[in-house]
Amino acid sequence: MLLTLKVIRNVNLVGAVKYMWALYWIMPIEILFVVSLFDYHRVTDVWVKHWWSTPSMNWFRELFCLAGTAYTKCAMPVGGGSINTTEDEWCELNYNATDCSDIRSEAQQKMTTTSYIFVTGNGIWGVLLILLLFLALTLLEGIITAPIVQSSKETNIPAWLTLPIIGCLAGGSVLLFSPSSALSDGADSGVFWVGLVYMVASGMFFLAALLGWFISAFSVLNNRDKRHKQIAILLFIATMLLTVLSVAAILSTSLIYSASIVRIDYDDKARGNVACYLDTADSCTNCPKSPGHQPEGVWCPEWTDEEVVKVLQTQLKQSATLGAILLIYAFSALRFGFILHSHFSRYQIDYV
Repeated sequence: MLLTLKVIRNVNLVGAVKYMWALYWIMPIEILFVVSLFDYHRVTDVWVKHWWSTPSMNWFRELFCLAGTAYTKCAMPVGGGSINTTEDEWCELNYNATDCSDIRSEAQQKMTTTSYIFVTGNGIWGVLLILLLFLALTLLEGIITAPIVQSSKETNIPAWLTLPIIGCLAGGSVLLFSPSSALSDGADSGVFWVGLVYMVASGMFFLAALLGWFISAFSVLNNRDKRHKQIAILLFIATMLLTVLSVAAILSTSLIYSASIVRIDYDDKARGNVACYLDTADSCTNCPKSPGHQPEGVWCPEWTDEEVVKVLQTQLKQSATLGAILLIYAFSALRFGFILHSHFSRYQIDYV
């Protein structure tokens, strides 16, 4: 905001254009992070419960556990681990005591409360920052004027579309290959194809960026050049139409499944299969050791239906948020293509 005021005071047009592009990049990232904060707010208790005994939580255990118990009683695994039937059995076997559950529960409650306060505070602060960024961007576009903004976008189409390309690649990679993704094929969630559509959308954005580079770099010297550029613009519009459809499919699927998944009754095997795949903290017991392994009994009884649904909903909502941001980019690029086509159709070169 201070930079915006400086640009206004000094009427630095070049600086204003550069700062405008910086805001174009920063704002969607900020929106995604803020929404993610509120989404992770819902799964904080799941994270604390199932990752509590892992090395990644060492610092938190040292902070919230009773003195001297961070690596002993307070680090008791969920359910007592794989070789014990109960948590009390684990506590008696290792420390000849029965207070491990109470010590761990008290520490986890403290951490959960602190995490809620931290996440909520940062979320509110993030919303305020988004409003300030939007105000700054609106002021800059008013100062720069619409024709210069349009010309800058035409010149920098590849840079403009770089962020959605990266966003699609990141979203698709996380959903398809992340070991904690509930939407991958291995998790058997039924919507693994969302990650594939992200990859397709990334390719579409990349193709549009290449066409945009050609449009901005290609000079029109005669009627043949004009025809070639018109074809490139039409291809750009067609590519963005396909991109809009693919991103809209991501958004709608993520929203529909995130809203309906709470009404899905998982049988115990489906719940266990998703839980075994999600669990990267080794808190699950009786999980398949290989693709063909089908252990008898209940798979991963440490994870409840509610916890699995929470994680699935969170990931779907994050996918929907990213899809909404990408859809805005796609519509903006499509609108830009139509405007460019309208302007170029009136372009006269008879004097050449």
